[in-house]
Amino acid sequence: MFGLVCDRAAEEPRERVAEGVRFCAVYATGGDTLRARLSQRAAARKLARRGVREAVLLAKNIDRAVLIKHGVVPISAVPLYRATAAAIVRRYLAQEGLAPRNTTLAFVAEHVTRELYRAIGSLSADVRYLALCAPGGAALASRLQRERGVAVRQCGEGSTRADLTVAFDGTAAEGAVLRLDDTLCVIYDSPYPNELLTALWRAGTLDADKLTVLSVSTAESQEKSCKMPQLPV
Repeated sequence: MFGLVCDRAAEEPRERVAEGVRFCAVYATGGDTLRARLSQRAAARKLARRGVREAVLLAKNIDRAVLIKHGVVPISAVPLYRATAAAIVRRYLAQEGLAPRNTTLAFVAEHVTRELYRAIGSLSADVRYLALCAPGGAALASRLQRERGVAVRQCGEGSTRADLTVAFDGTAAEGAVLRLDDTLCVIYDSPYPNELLTALWRAGTLDADKLTVLSVSTAESQEKSCKMPQLPV
C-alpha cells in the first residue's frame, strides 16, 4: 500500500481512496518550525509502523529527508513522464512552434527501455528525422526498422545535432534539451497531482496513454506552475 501525507485536518481517516486504490493516510504540518518537524516525524513513524515504503506528498513543505530517514521514499512523477514521453514531446514541440515534419529529434539515454522504444515508435509517425544515442541503440534501431519501418540514425552516423534532444535520464546533452526528470513540470488533464497519478498508474488503475498533456515547462523556462495537490475523494 502507498502512503499519503496530507495537511493536518480536523478529521483524520487512516485510509483514503482514489480511483479504487487505497492509501494509508497520515497528517503533518509543513514547514521548518519545531512543531512542524515533530509533526512530520510522527507521520513518518506511522507510515513506517504500517509497513508503508512509498508515499505521495500532498502536504506542502514536507522535509523529504525526514521520511527517507524512516524508510519511506516520496513517490516521483518521473516514471510517469517517461511512460507518457511521446505526448510530452508533442506538446512541447507545439509550444515551441516546431513543426514535427521539419524537426530533427534526438533521444539520449543511459539504457534502452520499453518506454524509450514506445516513445520513438509513437513519435516516428509525426517526426521526420530521428536520432538515438544510447548503449544498445543499434539493436533498438534495428528493431524499430524491422517492426515499424522507422529509420533512426545512431550517434556516430554523421551529425547528431538536433532541434530538440529528449533526455530520458541524466545523460549529458547539448543544445535544446527536454529532460524527463523531476525538474520538468507537466500538467495533465486530471484533478490529481502528478505524484498521485504516478501511484495510480503503478497500481494499474490508470492508463497513461489516456492522459492528455496540457502544458510542459522546463527548469529553464518555468516559474514552477505545476498544479497544487488535491486530496483524493
